[in-house]
Amino acid sequence: MRTFGNLLAFSPELWLLAGAVVVLLQARLMPRTSTTTVALVSLILAFLALETQFKQTITILDGVFLLDGFAIFIQVVLLGAAALCLLAGRADILPGESPATAEPAFFLLATLGAMLAASAAEMVSLFLALELLAINLYVLAGLARRGAGGISAGLGYLVLGAASSAVLLYGLAVIFGLSGETRLPAAGQALASLHGTQPALLLALCLVLAGFAIRMGLLPVRWWTRGFETGVPPRVIMFVLSVGVAAAFAVFGRIAVSTFGGSHIPLAAVIAVVAALAMTAGNLLALTQSSVRRLVVYSGIAQAGYALVAFTDLKRAGIAALLVFLTALALTSICAFAVIIAYARSVHSDAIRDLAAMSRTTPGLAIALGLAVVSLAGLPPVGGFFGKLLVLQAAVDGGFAWLAVVGALNIVLAALGYVRILRIAFVDPPVFEVAPVRLGLGIRAAVTLSASGIVFLGLFLGPLYAAASYGKAAILH
Repeated sequence: MRTFGNLLAFSPELWLLAGAVVVLLQARLMPRTSTTTVALVSLILAFLALETQFKQTITILDGVFLLDGFAIFIQVVLLGAAALCLLAGRADILPGESPATAEPAFFLLATLGAMLAASAAEMVSLFLALELLAINLYVLAGLARRGAGGISAGLGYLVLGAASSAVLLYGLAVIFGLSGETRLPAAGQALASLHGTQPALLLALCLVLAGFAIRMGLLPVRWWTRGFETGVPPRVIMFVLSVGVAAAFAVFGRIAVSTFGGSHIPLAAVIAVVAALAMTAGNLLALTQSSVRRLVVYSGIAQAGYALVAFTDLKRAGIAALLVFLTALALTSICAFAVIIAYARSVHSDAIRDLAAMSRTTPGLAIALGLAVVSLAGLPPVGGFFGKLLVLQAAVDGGFAWLAVVGALNIVLAALGYVRILRIAFVDPPVFEVAPVRLGLGIRAAVTLSASGIVFLGLFLGPLYAAASYGKAAILH
């Protein structure tokens, strides 16, 4: 009966696994049929199963997994982001390109790994869940590659991913060596009682943070990022920047609170320095780009820096601010890439200069892109503004007012740079005639839902913040 209860607690994940199996079978037996619908139905069923677990905390397998308010909040974000990525993905198939019908199965398996990682409360299960997510991202990068550049991008992603996994494993090994525990809360209690081990604990923190750097989008590795965003289709990059990044920050958040929260090391100070560097470097790199796609990818480094700012105030509002920010970031990344996918079908380019007169040729896409750019910059009144406002407030409350000043200056820097996109799209005259292209229902739904979500978060922040506060209370309990 106990085992059966544990299986029921995994019902959302089981629906994703079942959907992946069905997609693989359909791809094998009926290779010319679309499998996206099956994948979307699996995500809907997983959400309905997860909905039955709201408002309760479930301890699974004696604490190996913990389905609390924090995990449930993140899992809802993950399922929603995965669904939007699948909706937009069909429009990313270029004319003459043969889509891999098994591809949605790997989206589902990656989402499954992300959901398990969000609820993992033990080192081994956490690492295995992250590897399940990472392996399927590697497969997607290789399976959906475009041209010879896609091969090197996929290999580069695999090599850097393996290196980050090794560094993370070393960090977890140091924590286990100091605490003798693999469960995160128990390890945190053991580390809190230790004195005189600050150098070893600081080493563990640095290793864990370095291990998550690639997963959170923190490292501006130019040769990898450039190859990745040109050789791998936007639908995969969109999934990495939304589902992959949200899962990574959720796992790091649980480790920071449960394991390092009570230790005697300058956790907040270390993260504050990394956050300041990431925000500034990401914005400077983004502003030098001539491609909208590369600009959004490099902007992801700055967004990851803002997300790290929330960790300077873990005991109070930091976690709630992080959850709000991750929700806004996922919607913004998806909106930006969905517009890129849709507009590229008309102009066959993602160059910023080719956005000229976009508001006259495709006004709906221009408005959605404008909302995404404003949200990336952190300007009111959309979701990205309130996400950044909350994390900067957390920095002030945590005693890092200087970091909030750096964050505010970076908002100004980003706004000055991103305004050129708005000027080109809404003011500049056209440089060529844009032929109308009929967009499918999926991509139109993805653009509409993500853009509406950005606006909704800005206008009705209260319900989201209440849910985020519930998640914060669960993880701090």
